[in-house]
Amino acid sequence: MPTNHSKTTDPKFERAYYRAMLRSAFVSMFWAVISDRKKQGLTLIALAKAIGSSKHEVSRWFNGDPNWTVNTIAAIAHALKLTLRVQAIDEHGNVYGSSGIQYSPTKTSIATSGVSLQPVKVTRKPPGASVGSDVASSEAA
Repeated sequence: MPTNHSKTTDPKFERAYYRAMLRSAFVSMFWAVISDRKKQGLTLIALAKAIGSSKHEVSRWFNGDPNWTVNTIAAIAHALKLTLRVQAIDEHGNVYGSSGIQYSPTKTSIATSGVSLQPVKVTRKPPGASVGSDVASSEAA
């Protein structure tokens, strides 16, 4: 979603834009998982069967512009064995989750229900690298 919440004169366009951005985020996220799982043998046929859909419909979702319901999103996540977490970020940078505000740039202490919110550095591991191989190097840094 854009970081500069510029005001448009057409509210219908703005709503359509945000719907398209949310839809795109789900498609990209699911496709990233599917692409990774394909390396482990997942097929669109197996995914479609797990969702209760056809391969044609699943293929169309990822090659077009799906108009998923929350039930469809939940079915895809369940079939891929994913837990989805939803966050909303307002114009002031406050981050909200299902348990309330999780982060605020203007407040120093936010209750996070026991969840420690730390910045995450994402790096790709070279093929064949073991999961724990960089633990010692990151702890030493």
